[in-house]
Amino acid sequence: MNRDLISDFFHRNLPKDMEQCIELFAIFGGYDEPIDADEPIEALISRHILTSFESHRERLLTPLQNEPLYLNLLHAIAVGDRRQGSAFRRARIGKERGNEAFEFLRYSGYLTLERSREMPLQRAHPKQRFKKEIEHHRISHKFRFTSPFLRFWIAFVEPYGKQIQEGNTERFFEHFHTYFNAFVGFTFEELCDLYIRDILAPKFQSDILDSGSYWDREVEIDLLTETMEGETWVGECKWTNHKVNKKEFHKLEEKCTKLSISPDKIFLFTKRGFSNELNALRDKRVYRFSAEDLFSLTNRR
Repeated sequence: MNRDLISDFFHRNLPKDMEQCIELFAIFGGYDEPIDADEPIEALISRHILTSFESHRERLLTPLQNEPLYLNLLHAIAVGDRRQGSAFRRARIGKERGNEAFEFLRYSGYLTLERSREMPLQRAHPKQRFKKEIEHHRISHKFRFTSPFLRFWIAFVEPYGKQIQEGNTERFFEHFHTYFNAFVGFTFEELCDLYIRDILAPKFQSDILDSGSYWDREVEIDLLTETMEGETWVGECKWTNHKVNKKEFHKLEEKCTKLSISPDKIFLFTKRGFSNELNALRDKRVYRFSAEDLFSLTNRR
């Protein structure tokens, strides 16, 4: 995620708060025209996306050369867990053809690659055997879209293209209202990682060695940061309409235990704040942030 992208978006459109900014950014991030943030989100989508469906589609999809394989892979990434293996399975393509398609999509500016930090399986001796599911596990990287607007188009708009062309947007909006809140969660996670890199690291006078999500066969952590000073930071991001409670904190602790991690700092990011119990937690490692704290990312550098 490029900080200039969120900063420019904020100053161009002036949303009323960061919660609204993040929701609108998940749709219009990378969209060049200004929008009226005071309008309802449905009206903005209709005005800027659906009524200009044909022109957007031509601009976004012409580089795909009418090859269904590319669109199928993009859709699989947009609605799935972004893992290389699961995206290829969802798109019903093999690894070799999938890698070829990804290279085309990366060269064409649609995707980037987020590399896994999972370590290869270690055997005590060459003939050591593990359980079947462990033996069959393969390390899988993840794909990222180059802009939120492109991801939104592929996930929500393109699947209902025929109906939209006919002027029927009912099914599109039904799907949008059902899945949009969960969809914003990944954009929120990306912005939280950017906040760690650009705001928290300088605050703690630390240099980042590596930062981003972590996943392996058993565990997935929203944010795992390693610093040049030898510290390990972990983070959890919750884009939900309820306050995050202590149970979520304990789940993160359990994940760290599985990975044999003793985090030096624990960052909890939430849309709507924390329960009284979690706010009362006395742990010097724990730092709590709401969506509004991400306002620092909108300051021009």
